[in-house]
Amino acid sequence: MINRLMTLLIYIAIYTIVMSCRSSKVEVDAKNVEYWTAPSVELSRFESKMVEKWNSSHPDSPIDWKTIPAGTTSEEVLLTAIATRTGPDICSNIFGGFAAQLADAQVLVALDTLPGFWDVMEKRKMTNIIRNNWFYKGHVYVIPVYVNPEMIWYNKKMLDKSGITKLPRTYSEFFTLLENVCISQEVYGLTVDVSSKWYRRWFDYLTLYAAASGGEPYLDVNRKEAFFNNEAGIAVTEFFFKVFEKGYAPRFEIQDGFQKELFFASIKGAGEIVRTKRMYPDLEYVITPLLVPDYYPNDAPVYTLAESKGMVLFNTSQQKGESWDFMKWYFSGEHDSLWLELTNFLPAREDLIGNPIFIEYFNNNPDIKLYAETLDFSVPLVLTPQTVEIQTILNRELWQPIIFGLKSPAIASRDANQTIQRILKSGP
Repeated sequence: MINRLMTLLIYIAIYTIVMSCRSSKVEVDAKNVEYWTAPSVELSRFESKMVEKWNSSHPDSPIDWKTIPAGTTSEEVLLTAIATRTGPDICSNIFGGFAAQLADAQVLVALDTLPGFWDVMEKRKMTNIIRNNWFYKGHVYVIPVYVNPEMIWYNKKMLDKSGITKLPRTYSEFFTLLENVCISQEVYGLTVDVSSKWYRRWFDYLTLYAAASGGEPYLDVNRKEAFFNNEAGIAVTEFFFKVFEKGYAPRFEIQDGFQKELFFASIKGAGEIVRTKRMYPDLEYVITPLLVPDYYPNDAPVYTLAESKGMVLFNTSQQKGESWDFMKWYFSGEHDSLWLELTNFLPAREDLIGNPIFIEYFNNNPDIKLYAETLDFSVPLVLTPQTVEIQTILNRELWQPIIFGLKSPAIASRDANQTIQRILKSGP
């Protein structure tokens, strides 16, 4: 997949240069703006209403909206569409690493150079989010739409049955509970994704790394350093090694294992709440912060990782002005209460708890409010165009070996760190 992505990126860069040099004009519909979004039922409910509302009040610059066409991944579909000039003007399903790749290929507009950019960021209360997390090589190429932090869910029936009144904070406390709760091959301790899909490491290893490190990043892109072999990295590797070594997680996938009450605990994002309640209405669970290593200070806040995707504007667009007008309206802040109501994902803004427009929603959805309260201690994914390659190496050198006991935690952490650091130093 890495080779295909890099080949397509090179093709995009060459194609963009060639097209910019051609004297012939491409005929386009000067009125319509093409807008692609994630192929999600929940998100589509919101997007359809937004497009309908925009089009009714802006008949001179209507939006043509559709979800990203089916394909191997959304990223590959987009790359092919851009290279063949069949892609959208705007897309809102872009994670930071992919945006960095596209920026390097010079196919994205630097949004902070457009008129009114910082006014829009201030209006949506996301100025600090942008300044701290979303600059790449001196510019902002993607505006985050939502954030999805991770927390731990515990099965309430199992807690009650075992008489557990104090939930674990540290790894050792967690393993002590598992000795009493788990039943061999009947009740497991923790759901863990055993697949080698690169993006799954956002939701297990890298999430617990954020907690173990006190919110410190797992990479320093500027200094080209990796930190999987430091105290936090080794602690997380040892944790997952022990989970599998003790049989607290199976070495095979069980679909919705936690929801089917085959597991005591699971790491999940806020986006899972509504789906779980819809499909498993009788499931009772308790949500708490992530586990931390035993060395972690008792009085320190517990951090988590927050997946986030956002919106970009392609420089191949023939309607940049109209597209930017739509984006400014989209991020004006006035639509975020509707966004929460229809999608149940947290909008990327800094005032979720204190803003009165969200009070009613959080009163009716206390579980999702727990996630909103963690945002001050949520860290983003590291912004690097080498995300896919780095996390593929993490799978190969660390994740799969510790699942199957092929390496010790120390060796796995060392191997992953050395290889990833070489990739960083040889990259852009």
